[in-house]
Amino acid sequence: MLMILQERLSATKLGFLGGVLPLAGIAAMVYRLIISKTYFSTQLIIAYVVFFIVTILLWIVGRYEYRQKELKCMKAKDIDQGEG
Repeated sequence: MLMILQERLSATKLGFLGGVLPLAGIAAMVYRLIISKTYFSTQLIIAYVVFFIVTILLWIVGRYEYRQKELKCMKAKDIDQGEG
């Protein structure tokens, strides 16, 4: 559910909103490491790495979708202006 929301936020004009989830993950990791003084096991490190990779990839995909949508609109306007 969060991943779908993150991708949709990335595909908006305000693309930085898609970066909220990766930043929240970084904040959670820093909190656990510094404030809670939690020991990071190998499994936890792998989970964080996978989380960051997935969220960053979804952010990139969302930005790509937004750019493609914008290009499509610009091409449609060019075609409409060319006919008129």
